[in-house]
Amino acid sequence: MKPTRARGFTLIELLVVMAILSILFALMMPAIQTAKERAREGRCKQNMKSIANVMMIFAGEHDDHLPAAGQCMRNTEWDWTFGGNVIAVPTVDPAPANRIEVEKGSLWSYLTSYPRVGPFGDPSARGMAPEWYASPDKNPYLCPSVGPVGRKRGCSYAMNYQLDTYPAGEPPIGIQISRIRNLSRKVLFVDESEQTINDGWFVPQGHENDVRSPEQLRSWLKHNGGANMAFCDGHIAWIERDRFLKMLDSYNPNDWLPLH
Repeated sequence: MKPTRARGFTLIELLVVMAILSILFALMMPAIQTAKERAREGRCKQNMKSIANVMMIFAGEHDDHLPAAGQCMRNTEWDWTFGGNVIAVPTVDPAPANRIEVEKGSLWSYLTSYPRVGPFGDPSARGMAPEWYASPDKNPYLCPSVGPVGRKRGCSYAMNYQLDTYPAGEPPIGIQISRIRNLSRKVLFVDESEQTINDGWFVPQGHENDVRSPEQLRSWLKHNGGANMAFCDGHIAWIERDRFLKMLDSYNPNDWLPLH
C-alpha cells in the first residue's frame, strides 16, 4: 500500500483563485470609495456646521449682523476671509492660486481660538504654518475632499454675496439675520469647487460657476455626486445634482435673495 501524500494547490488552481479574488475586489472598490467619500462628506458637514455656528455667535455679538462675504482683496473689518486672487477659471493648476487669508478674517478667532491677524486684529500676530492651511485634518476652512488647488487656497467655503449690506458711506457689513425671510431655504455659504474658488465671496450666476464641463462638475459634486450647502438657519444639507444645477442655473431668488 502506497503512503498517501497531501495534495497541494496546482498553479492553475492558484491562478483561478487569484482571478476570482481580483474580480471580487474590483466589484467591491466602488462601494469602498463611496463609503470613504461618505465619511469625508460628513467631515465637511461638520466643518460647515462649525462655521455656521460661529457666524451665529458673531451675529449675536454684532447687533444680529452676519459677517460680510470676503470679496477678493476687499479686506474690510467685517469680511469673514481676506485676500485671494482673480485668475482664469476653471483652473486645475495650483501654481497661480494665492492662499485665501482666513486668519485675517472676522471669524478666525471664533473658529480657532487664535488671535485675529492683521489690521483689524493683532498686527503682530502670525497665522499658522503653511502646512496647517493645506491640511484638511487641521484646517476647518478646508473640505476633506479637496484637491491640490484647494489645498493651495486653504479655504473651500464661500459665502452668498447677497448677504452683504452697504451702509451709506461705510464699508459693507453682513445683513441682520432677523431681516432674512425663509431662513431654512436661503443659502448662507457653499462648499465651492476648488477650480473656481478665489475668495470667500460666492456669486451663484457668475461666469465662473458655469458648470457645464464634466471636470468642473465633478469638482463641484465631489461628495458622491452632490454638494454641501449651509443655510441661514444654520442647518447643513447635501444637495443632489439636479437640484444643485437648478439652483445655480436659475439663480432662484428663493434660494439666494435674503429679502425675497
